[in-house]
Amino acid sequence: MYALTPAGVAHAREILNGVDARVVEVDGRRTSLGDARRALGLAPLPAALAVDEEGRLRAGAAVAAPPSLIQRDADLAFLRRWAAGGAPVAVVYGSRGMGKTALGRAFAANVSRVTWLDLQEGSGLASAAASLSPLVGIPASSLGRPQAFAEGILAVFERSSKVLVVDGYGEMPDDVVEGFAALLRLARTRPAVHILVLAQEGTPAYCRFYGRKDVEAGAVVERRLKGLDLEGCRELLGVEDIDGEALRRIYLLTKGSPLYLRYIRERDAEGLKAHSRFTKAEIRLLLYSGRDPGGSTSAS
Repeated sequence: MYALTPAGVAHAREILNGVDARVVEVDGRRTSLGDARRALGLAPLPAALAVDEEGRLRAGAAVAAPPSLIQRDADLAFLRRWAAGGAPVAVVYGSRGMGKTALGRAFAANVSRVTWLDLQEGSGLASAAASLSPLVGIPASSLGRPQAFAEGILAVFERSSKVLVVDGYGEMPDDVVEGFAALLRLARTRPAVHILVLAQEGTPAYCRFYGRKDVEAGAVVERRLKGLDLEGCRELLGVEDIDGEALRRIYLLTKGSPLYLRYIRERDAEGLKAHSRFTKAEIRLLLYSGRDPGGSTSAS
């Protein structure tokens, strides 16, 4: 057995603090190695070894997703690296049920001081202001103009938040689009601002608050969530010995949507009916195909 003396612990902490204080560059942003490695979920030694001769942190994308997420390691690693880099805004696109919110929450679970803003797709700026108001302590009536709304969002960061997650962005009225466009303009001058927008895949181009030039300039980064592959579907369904043809049928109908697969796993016909466009016949087929060969074959 070995025991560390208090003096030894203090000396080790001194060394670690010195390593963490080193200034590095991550995707164009200069920050401390400590802040960067914590954002990326790296231990001190692997992080220190990943810094090249020019002071750039070249950490890989090996960030494991929590067990509740399947085949999202690369997406989670993307968000971790964005949080350590210089782009103020990240937009994750995905169709309904693809797991945008679950990914956002998994990412937020490892970031200190995260603020979450829920939007109602199609609702105007007054509704968005009402959602923002309690987060910043500013009356909704004072946030009803695009510029005021943008400045109100920045107040989130004045309250020591490191990341703002905006969930539910989709086909939005002009005043909301203008508000987020104003926010992007302001955020580009604020290096400590990181805003993650979870958006519907079908968001029309005229509802997007940024353009291609913003992406090319590094002010916005984008990520599109894909459905699970066949093995991911099998894992989420939880039926190891599912018939290969039945699995392929489920995969083709659901396009690997985690939400639909969970409903199938839970034998939830009402959930599928309420949150999809499947016909009654398709729902019965999906539940039948996803049955446990060793269990009941009834579809409710």
